[in-house]
Amino acid sequence: MVYLFQFKALFSEQRFIYHHVKHINPVVDSVFFLNNHYSVLLALVFIFSVGILSIIGLLKKSNYITNLILWLLIMNLTSFLYPTLTAGDYLLNQLLFFNCFFMPQASKNSVWNDIKIALHNTSLLAIKLQVCLAYFLAGYFKVIDDSWMSGAAIYQTFQIPEFSNALLVSIPYSITVALTYFTIAYQLSFAFLVWFRPFKIYLFSFGIMQHLLIAFGMGLFQFGIIMCICYILFLKYDSSSLDFDVKE
Repeated sequence: MVYLFQFKALFSEQRFIYHHVKHINPVVDSVFFLNNHYSVLLALVFIFSVGILSIIGLLKKSNYITNLILWLLIMNLTSFLYPTLTAGDYLLNQLLFFNCFFMPQASKNSVWNDIKIALHNTSLLAIKLQVCLAYFLAGYFKVIDDSWMSGAAIYQTFQIPEFSNALLVSIPYSITVALTYFTIAYQLSFAFLVWFRPFKIYLFSFGIMQHLLIAFGMGLFQFGIIMCICYILFLKYDSSSLDFDVKE
């Protein structure tokens, strides 16, 4: 929906995205297909294909092939839109890669079933660790950044017109300082506390408020929403394991 809403700016003949042909090798080139053979019609095909495969996934009708195709389509779109990407787009690419190995349907073949369970559980754990790593590294780099440690980072960001609005600009400096340190503490502690159920409600409450502010207040919509979606994995799966009751 975001791609369609911004289609003229991103994909039309009057787009502000510059692209060039890039050949590395046949395998790597698969994620540059849209870039190397670009046309407005091809872009539309990619976007609608992403929508269709996403619906198939939501209906739990996906399989390894459809998941892989979805990942390749998104990789092509993000490769083409490289100048517009946020950290959320990079994280989405990683999540969709691990999503290729999700296949909760049981198989009658016990060996294949065990392989599917191992792939599913490993991928689920990898996604959770990816989210934890993203938070921890974000917190770490804030700690070594003078503007964040001075407490002024969020206030300074809200003064930038492109990442703010009248409401954010009016927030008192003292509150933005508190938000700055809360954000650092949240990101550094998330990777450790999220594994303990009593802390989840507090972590996710603060995280959702923070990311909705980023999405709707600062205009980084995709990043904020993608991070909120990641929380579902920690709520739905308290443990990183899956087992099947195989039907004979």
